[in-house]
Amino acid sequence: MAVKKVLQFGDPRLRAKCSRASFGSGSNRRIMLDLRDTLLNLQKIHGKGGGLAAPQLGCLERIIFVSAKGRSFYIFNPRITEKSKRMFNVWDFCFSNNASFLARISRHYRVTVEFQDENGENQRETFSGYFSELFQHEIDHLNGVLFIDHIRDPSSIVMMEEWDRQLKHKQH
Repeated sequence: MAVKKVLQFGDPRLRAKCSRASFGSGSNRRIMLDLRDTLLNLQKIHGKGGGLAAPQLGCLERIIFVSAKGRSFYIFNPRITEKSKRMFNVWDFCFSNNASFLARISRHYRVTVEFQDENGENQRETFSGYFSELFQHEIDHLNGVLFIDHIRDPSSIVMMEEWDRQLKHKQH
């Protein structure tokens, strides 16, 4: 539908726990299109990012759009039902801080997510590595949690410009 402005850190809606998304009324169609158009635009601008959650656009429903590594899809009402004990460190950032900085945080290497697809059908999928981190980040948004809440070492915070200049090639 349209490219929307992404809410920024400090907006209280980013700290709200989202309501369950419903199906059938067609009311979700607008937010679905807005999520898609906004994420694709942000990817063009920043050259990175794989997902966007509805609360980032001010819609407090449990909806996420993902477009990364050859996959594009919506998930509704997701919940993580299993987490690996194995953890891994990732450089995380968020469009709700204008992708201005990132920080090294720890995430579960593998998660199993139960969700509904855009047709309301129940799905269950296990994600590892990149997608595991992506879904943990986006589902956190639905619960009012931001990636900055996971920062344990403030010295791991890096401005995006500096990361692009000297650390990007070392990310894996």
